Amino acid sequence: MAKEAITVVHAPSLGYGNAMATLPTGRIATGPGDADVRRFCTNALKGVSRTFALSIPELPEPLDDWVRCAYLVCRMIDTLEDRPARSERDRQQMFDRFIASLGPPVDAQAVRDFASSFADDRAADACSALMANADLVLDLLSTFPPPALDAVQRCAVDMAAGLRRTPLSPPSATPRCLFQTMHQLERYCHYAAGVVGVMLARLFVAYLDIDPASINRATLHRAKRFGRGLQLTNITKDHPADLSDGRCFIPAEAARRCACDPSELLQPSLPLEIRALMVRRAAAHLDVALRFCVDLPTEPIGIRLFCVQPMMMALMTLERIITHPDPTPDDRPKITRTQVEEVMTTSRRISHDDHALQAWYGDLRGTLAHLLTRC
Repeated sequence: MAKEAITVVHAPSLGYGNAMATLPTGRIATGPGDADVRRFCTNALKGVSRTFALSIPELPEPLDDWVRCAYLVCRMIDTLEDRPARSERDRQQMFDRFIASLGPPVDAQAVRDFASSFADDRAADACSALMANADLVLDLLSTFPPPALDAVQRCAVDMAAGLRRTPLSPPSATPRCLFQTMHQLERYCHYAAGVVGVMLARLFVAYLDIDPASINRATLHRAKRFGRGLQLTNITKDHPADLSDGRCFIPAEAARRCACDPSELLQPSLPLEIRALMVRRAAAHLDVALRFCVDLPTEPIGIRLFCVQPMMMALMTLERIITHPDPTPDDRPKITRTQVEEVMTTSRRISHDDHALQAWYGDLRGTLAHLLTRC
């Protein structure tokens, strides 16, 4: 059966040129059981990222499969970083074995053997279940065309190289600061999320059938800032829950800059001055992320929607971080269901219009800036 085709207009500001591309919209077959694999990946994503579980369906096919699978690969690397091993040597070996399984070529059997250690934790939480079924994700990854597969592999190697140098302490009743300086935190955010932004830019190019070498440096920089803005927002929002695991991602430098006692970083409710410092840092990244979103093509609009939606949710979350009175591990400054629905509806209505999108962002950013002047 002939595949229906769509016409994609490239965005000149991305450095991709003005060519027109005719692309197939059909999915790539993965052989017997591919529907079950995709169903697993869809359900697994809901367990590890509610935000991206909402925005990935906005993407056109087969880009939605690529991004969903890529995000799960990144989440598995994050799980290796987050879960304590018997020793640091064991931890490093797990990273080595996982990266080796990604190839080229992808070796799902290797990760099946490697991930067997997570089988006993299959029902413990979503991340353990993902690791115990890692071979399903790699089975799907192995079907990707070379440019998409290369984007995921390069991201995974960069992410693992950075995160494995940041050992996290095992869960403890006595929390401690993981970083001393803002630079150390930013470096961590780069490897945890900045490289994911770069991967997304490369996956978009792969879908648009453009030479990945044509992506300009400005676009890659904005893609990194997109990822880092989302990561810093989550770190600040999740501070109370991280403390319950014995970890504080807010660096000691933040307390010194705000003339606060470092011990205040180890309380679920951060002083307003420290929250404001972290919010300003995250917002500065999101300001650059806006340009990344505006530079994306408007056809297919799903690519823009996928990036605009988490960016706007993050901006709203930063406002909540400032105004939320007394966060606890079970009551973090999350946006409401109504706000989520507002982002989904408004983004679909205006994301094709650069001026309307920038005005929407500007309104919310102005409100946040006004709140920060009072801190």
